[in-house]
Amino acid sequence: MSHLSLEINHDLATQGLGIGLIVVMVAVGLFLVVFFLAALFSILGADIGCGGKILWFFVVLCLPFLGSLLWFVAGKPRPRQYY
Repeated sequence: MSHLSLEINHDLATQGLGIGLIVVMVAVGLFLVVFFLAALFSILGADIGCGGKILWFFVVLCLPFLGSLLWFVAGKPRPRQYY
C-alpha cells in the first residue's frame, strides 16, 4: 500500500513539474512573439530609407529573435537631441 502512495505522489510531482514547464514555455513563447512583432512595427515606423526598412525587415523575418535583438541594439535610429 505504501508503495502505491509513493508512486502516486511521484506521478503528481512529475505532473506538477510538467505543468510548470509548460507555463514557462508558453510565457517565453509569448514574449518572443511580442518582441518579434514589436521589432517589425518599429522598423515600419522608423525614420530610415525604404531600402533600409526592407533589409531590416528581411533580417528580422529570417532570424526572428536575433534579428529583433540586433534591430533594437544596433539598427534602430536614436532620437536626435536638439540643444
